[in-house]
Amino acid sequence: MTDVLYMYPQLVRVSFTNIAEKHVVQLRKCMTVETLEIKHTYLVHKHYPIIATHPVFWAFTHPSPTVLDLRLKQLEHVYKHCDALIGFDVADSDRIAQFCADLLNEYYDCVIVPSNASREAYIRSGVSIPVHVIPHGIDDRLINANPSLEHVYNFDLRLAFDYKCNKGYKYVLFFLWHSGYRKGADIVAQAMQIVQKERNDVLLLLKLGELADPYLRMFRNVKHIAIKGWLSHNELAFLYQLADVVVCPSRGGGFELNALEALAFGKPTIAHAHGCFADYAQWLITCKASYCHTVIPHNHIHIGGGWQILPNDLASKIMHVFDNYDKIADRYSKIAPQVRQQYNWQRIGKQLCDLFNQYLRNSSTKR
Repeated sequence: MTDVLYMYPQLVRVSFTNIAEKHVVQLRKCMTVETLEIKHTYLVHKHYPIIATHPVFWAFTHPSPTVLDLRLKQLEHVYKHCDALIGFDVADSDRIAQFCADLLNEYYDCVIVPSNASREAYIRSGVSIPVHVIPHGIDDRLINANPSLEHVYNFDLRLAFDYKCNKGYKYVLFFLWHSGYRKGADIVAQAMQIVQKERNDVLLLLKLGELADPYLRMFRNVKHIAIKGWLSHNELAFLYQLADVVVCPSRGGGFELNALEALAFGKPTIAHAHGCFADYAQWLITCKASYCHTVIPHNHIHIGGGWQILPNDLASKIMHVFDNYDKIADRYSKIAPQVRQQYNWQRIGKQLCDLFNQYLRNSSTKR
């Protein structure tokens, strides 16, 4: 008998997909796990001790009442086919909508989030079921990658390497996959204009997804190289090694894995000390931040606020790093092993197995 059905996005690769795949690998070390595309709820036809959905709100809510009703019926179908329903999700702001809290309380036995800030946001929003914190980890395939030029096929990445070698450019790396306002794209654009007025040897490496974010146009007056599309593990490791500084001024977010990956590669990483960053702020170069009332405008799930830093402060921190680079880089080379040890997937997988085994033992008495 299968212990767990783990449902997550498989037809479309999103950030949830990457973490879900790591969870499945870890859970299969301690129990039997089947997987299913999260949109294929109609294929759930037998009973399971545990069904996990990753995520919850992206799959089973919608701003349209008509579509929301349909998705809740899909969730109801899943709920009826398990003893325990476990959800994985995040809080991109300091509050989630009331109907999201109600959904969790009605259907789920617990929800797992990646940061203490997410947990606090759920409890603040009225979630009464257990909210567990299990962080994301650093992918071993990334840490053990071979980031040599012969394994790099992305043209923009090869161009950036050439410019660094032959023109002596220094690079500030910023990830703009999506959610430009939440990620602080406007803050980075303004900060880099300040930096580039003072230093003509600093360029922005702008990591983009497959689709251009609307905030991309804010970088029209910033000297940058755009690295587009999905990268292999070798190429992503190469990108981190190419960067001199990584900036992550997100107003909100559930975990912000790119900041942690940058630390694992020994890169000076600039953010703030609030929200999800609080869990690993001891390793960050932090800017002062003030509360802002919106993280994702017009979002039906993440309706709360977050933290915003000033572009001048970010620019000042970037220039301070470059002015003292050898000393700061040496300190971050010593931080990298600590980050890799604390956030390795084997350690996190044990937490995941312990928690699932707890619900597995209690599943037969649930309903």
